[in-house]
Amino acid sequence: MNYLKELKAFRDWLLLNDLNTSAIALWHTLMTINNMTGWKERFNAPNSTVEKLTGLSKQGLVDARKKLIENNLIEYEKGKKGKAPIYQMKSLLVNSFDLYYYQSDDQYTDQSLYQSPNQDLTIPKQILKPIQNKNETNTVAATKRSNYFDEYMICFSGQPSPIQIQEINSFIDKDGLQEEVICLAFRKASENGAKYPYARSILNSWSKKGIRTTEDVQKEQQQFEANRQQQASQRKGFAPIRKEKIPEYWDSGNSHEEQQMDSDELEKRRIALQERIRALK
Repeated sequence: MNYLKELKAFRDWLLLNDLNTSAIALWHTLMTINNMTGWKERFNAPNSTVEKLTGLSKQGLVDARKKLIENNLIEYEKGKKGKAPIYQMKSLLVNSFDLYYYQSDDQYTDQSLYQSPNQDLTIPKQILKPIQNKNETNTVAATKRSNYFDEYMICFSGQPSPIQIQEINSFIDKDGLQEEVICLAFRKASENGAKYPYARSILNSWSKKGIRTTEDVQKEQQQFEANRQQQASQRKGFAPIRKEKIPEYWDSGNSHEEQQMDSDELEKRRIALQERIRALK
């Protein structure tokens, strides 16, 4: 298998098919394990290892595995006593030349099987699902759908750790955040040159504020911008009041009159005192 091409094909497949986050995490984990084994056609993967890498519970693993089997993405064989289960990844590439099958409104196949040019690979009809007109609305909705696992790889250049997967699943399952909101937090962190911990702080903040959907995020951003503009206008409209300096002449005029009155009074007292002195002589 070509790992990178299979990842791209899986992302393309998700645009037209609905798959929950647990199943997506399991698919990526199985691909990683298969890569470590050297891309064996069939490989063993202990449940304990898969549960640890995906962050899924025992029942969560069973449910996610069932989804992958139903969508013909893997084959599974229960392990015999003392042996780990056996998995086989189903390639999403159309033929041995690594060509992709892109679905569109004008592409429809009524064949139960698609034969590749070299006749070496047969693609089941379940993978090449025809697009019916009645499903156009669902197809558009699926195209807009995001999955956090791929978004994480794009934004942070790597796969989330088991602990991070548990945290992210908790944001979705317990806090009720939409998966698109998770992806939006990843993008914001990436745009700021930050890693997952920054995105986690954003998600914690949104969760506390009751933000659950992309619409909630947009409203919060609009409110933030409105508050910032209001604060800016208030700072501009209410400048500090300047204290005007009182001119010196204002006080000097009044003090001159007071000084003039004091001089006249002193002169009268001086004259009266001199008269009293003459009278005593």
